[in-house]
Amino acid sequence: MDAAWTGLAEAIQQLRAELDAATAEGDGKRLRFELGQIELEFQVELKRTGSADGGLRWGIVSAGAKGELAHGSGQRIKLVLQPTDTTTGRAAEVASRWTDPEIG
Repeated sequence: MDAAWTGLAEAIQQLRAELDAATAEGDGKRLRFELGQIELEFQVELKRTGSADGGLRWGIVSAGAKGELAHGSGQRIKLVLQPTDTTTGRAAEVASRWTDPEIG
C-alpha cells in the first residue's frame, strides 16, 4: 500500500490502542465514562495491488496526499463500532485524562 495510505485495520487498531490506554488510565478512578457507539467516517480508495497475489486493498486516503487518484475508486465509508469490555461483556468504560485532585 502506498505511504500516503493508512489501512482500515491499522486505523481501527490505533483507535483500540487509544481506548485501551484510556481504560487503563481510568482503573481505580471514581469517575468513569461508559462508551457508546463510536462512528468513524473515512475517505477510502479501492486499489488493485501490483503484488503477486494481485488483490484489491481498501486504504484511507491521507489528508495530506497530493495528486489524482490513479487506478482506484474513491468512496466514503462510515463504520459504527460498539466497544465491549471482553472481561465483563458489557459496554467499555474509560476515565477522563483530566484528574481532579479532590476526587482522585
